[in-house]
Amino acid sequence: MTDQPTQDQQPAQGYAPAAYPQQPGQPQQASYPPPGFPGQAAPSEPWGPLANWGTRVAASLLDGLLSLVGFVFYVVGIPLIVAGSPRNSFDTTTGTYETTRAAHTGLLVLGFVFIGLGIVAIVAIHLWNRVFRMGRTGQSVGKRVMGIRLVEEHTGRPMGAGMCFVREIAHTLDQFFYLGYLWPLWDPKRQTFADKILSTVVVEVPKS
Repeated sequence: MTDQPTQDQQPAQGYAPAAYPQQPGQPQQASYPPPGFPGQAAPSEPWGPLANWGTRVAASLLDGLLSLVGFVFYVVGIPLIVAGSPRNSFDTTTGTYETTRAAHTGLLVLGFVFIGLGIVAIVAIHLWNRVFRMGRTGQSVGKRVMGIRLVEEHTGRPMGAGMCFVREIAHTLDQFFYLGYLWPLWDPKRQTFADKILSTVVVEVPKS
């Protein structure tokens, strides 16, 4: 009969301490460093690398310039209104104003039509670019040029036109002393106030 080795004779190689289950009531062991810990890179999973603040600003400026295409109608409309408006002069002898040029109704109407078209064009371009296009693809024209995309934080997908419209309204909070627009400079997820409300992040588009 072969003698069984005693406990003191068990080989030491391959020994590892047993993993004991977490006892009820004991705090969970913390992992270091926690997300957003100062000096650590901003978390990117599951969305991909987060877009930096300068790139987002450049994309917004490009979107703003695109919307200003409608301002061309203003440039045409305002001179027409000025040209069609009546002109009055002050008569120093009588102390009254006299009309020296009658109003040109046709020019006035045309001028106001152009201004109205300008307002419609600016709003239409903004809605198409920042709501419908960005809601469907995650990219406005400016974001596409700069290589970034807006996605939902929990799914990594574009948020849809309806929620994009709500996000544009939520940007009014970011305009308070522009604090919300500056918030991504120190926020771990680089989110504005609108991003936090709608749970969105802006990420870099992977280069193929």
